[in-house]
Amino acid sequence: MSAAGRFEDLGAGIVGLRTPRSSIAIDPGDGGRLVSLRVHGHEILGSTAPVPGRPADIFHGSFVMAPFVGRTAHGRFSFDGVDHAVPVNFGAHAIHGFVFDRPWRVEDDLLVIDLDERWPFGGRVSQRFDLGPDHLTVTVTVANDRRAMPALAGFHPWFRRRLADGTEADLDFRPGTRYVCDDSGIPVGTAPGGGDRPWDDSFTGVARPPAIRWGDRLELRVETTGTHWIVCETMPDAFCVEPLSGPVNGLATGRYTRVEPGDPLRLSMTLRWK
Repeated sequence: MSAAGRFEDLGAGIVGLRTPRSSIAIDPGDGGRLVSLRVHGHEILGSTAPVPGRPADIFHGSFVMAPFVGRTAHGRFSFDGVDHAVPVNFGAHAIHGFVFDRPWRVEDDLLVIDLDERWPFGGRVSQRFDLGPDHLTVTVTVANDRRAMPALAGFHPWFRRRLADGTEADLDFRPGTRYVCDDSGIPVGTAPGGGDRPWDDSFTGVARPPAIRWGDRLELRVETTGTHWIVCETMPDAFCVEPLSGPVNGLATGRYTRVEPGDPLRLSMTLRWK
């Protein structure tokens, strides 16, 4: 049995889906983010204390990053020979796109948001949710019906380090390549393997879906149609395993998807548990 289609109204502006063994809660007004994922009675999404100088909205739940992921150096990039600049919100750089800090709207079985004036191309982003007894699949679509534009998309889930009963999480993540960054977090090269932990890095060439195990209570695999990842495990209460459609700083380096009218970017994340 799976749950899809129109959302259940959970009150206080929250909507959700449920099956006998799992449930999700989504806050459209809070960046269209998942604020709860309960599996066999365990809440697995979490939060951590915001870091001063960084957007407070990036430290809880699970939200979409679009139309770019991670940092874009100095908010600058070129597309079809034209230079563009977007507002910076992370020191000298722009981070995580422009849809996590604004309300989304519910349209039947979708969450939808129009890209605002910070993004010079227009366009819109939507999310679709499919919840089953052993999985949650979220699919994000970045579309523009009027003109071509560059785009990347990603998911930014915060997972609890400890379940409510105190069971600790262990992350099994095996990347083939790690991006080496400068002091401000902009990739400047690559290195084989994962490098030293704890990670706050981006990766590609991952051999198999990352797995999170909370003792013998729960195992969760993070599956994706994407090619890149960010993993952040330097925060005290929660950690991130983030599937991406392309690399950090992809706008500036030309490693993005070209979105055309009728040809959107789609990215899926499936959280599969047992």
